[in-house]
Amino acid sequence: MSERPDTDPATRSGLGALDTDRFDAAAAVGGWRGILESAAPTLVFVCVLAARPHALAPALLASLAVSAVALVARLCARQRLTQVLGGAALAVVSALWAWRSGSATNFYATGLVINACWLAVTGGSLLVRRPLVGLLLDAWHAAAGESRPAAGESRPAAADARRRYAVGTGILAAMFALRLAVELPLYLAGEAAVGALGVARLLLGLPLFALTLWFVWLIVNPTLRPVPQPHPQR
Repeated sequence: MSERPDTDPATRSGLGALDTDRFDAAAAVGGWRGILESAAPTLVFVCVLAARPHALAPALLASLAVSAVALVARLCARQRLTQVLGGAALAVVSALWAWRSGSATNFYATGLVINACWLAVTGGSLLVRRPLVGLLLDAWHAAAGESRPAAGESRPAAADARRRYAVGTGILAAMFALRLAVELPLYLAGEAAVGALGVARLLLGLPLFALTLWFVWLIVNPTLRPVPQPHPQR
């Protein structure tokens, strides 16, 4: 069997971290630089509005400026742009939504829509008994020219793998559901809760995502868990 590609945690992020041999929480969310690039636009937006509650336009411009600086820095360093481009696109769409509506809370509406879509995808995959985690792992192995991991296994082993994929997908779905359960009421509360909504978005963003990925990784890679060593008998 060929060696699994990109198994170095430093080169895998997002859901791709589920197919690594060693889980690195920081690398899974794009490294410390990726964390800063993802959180900074929202943090700046929250801070500007906290200082000047009615300064929507300056808050939006400051948020977009932070995303632009991160993008230019990546371009100058000739580094991968995947994560920063996604963050910049999200910042632009969020800013346009808030600016056109004149409501600061709509800066977070795009994130709510994205979480709702992911909840539908993960939940739907469980309903049709094709867990998203299993589909992704199969796709990564197929792209590497590897056979499906459970293809040569016994039926009990294959059933156990499908069960683990289902549990892992359920954990992902629970993360998206938790975000919506916390953020949607704050969004519906309007301008009075915009600061709390921003704090919730930061806390339920990358920190929760990294923790969730770690739990899912433990479930879908049981053979990679550290095995406690027995104490030598005296």
